[in-house]
Amino acid sequence: MLRFFFWALLIINAILLSFNFGLFDSMFENTREPLRMKAEKNPDKIKLLNANEAQDLIDAQTKKAEPILACLEVSGFTAAEGKSFDEKLKPLALAERLTRTELAEVATNMVYLPSLGSKDAAEKKAAQLRKLGVTEFYIVQDQTPLRWGISLGVFKTPEAAKTHLANLAKKGLKEAKLAPRSVSAAKINYRLENLNEEEKQAIIQIKSAFPQIQSQACKSSSE
Repeated sequence: MLRFFFWALLIINAILLSFNFGLFDSMFENTREPLRMKAEKNPDKIKLLNANEAQDLIDAQTKKAEPILACLEVSGFTAAEGKSFDEKLKPLALAERLTRTELAEVATNMVYLPSLGSKDAAEKKAAQLRKLGVTEFYIVQDQTPLRWGISLGVFKTPEAAKTHLANLAKKGLKEAKLAPRSVSAAKINYRLENLNEEEKQAIIQIKSAFPQIQSQACKSSSE
């Protein structure tokens, strides 16, 4: 009986040893290989990349991950408006990403109120204008026939001046006049580069306080 168990154990060990050395692989290869292929996901789509192709793929993924930076041009501020805009931009700390330029524009069409005869009369009229909601004006004080009159705006084209005149009439100011007059006025323009989405939206919100100001997208100098 012991001899039987001895030979049985010896045969089992011999079989296991043969499996370990791969002596039976040829018998099971055809059945194991389809199972291995089935376990793989889309083996036909596996593609080996060389070093350059792999680097290109890494670069493309990196570019996708980088935030898209915006560039904005905001133009047409008067000196007073520019000063106010500067103050509102300070919390954004744009530093070298902000470029401020000042250009002289010549306007040849003036909307105005004729001379009121005295400083007191002009100031009284100015108070009335504010009550009508008219805030863009100044009292003329130079030595001209228009002294103590009120300038309500100067425009580059007659069409723009006429539109302003019509808007004033809607507010109840019907005595305003239009006349040609060359006036040189400084206009301040801003270029704001490399803005993230949060900064861009903050600037758009700030600009909304200046409805007459124009803005447009631009191409960053770093591109």
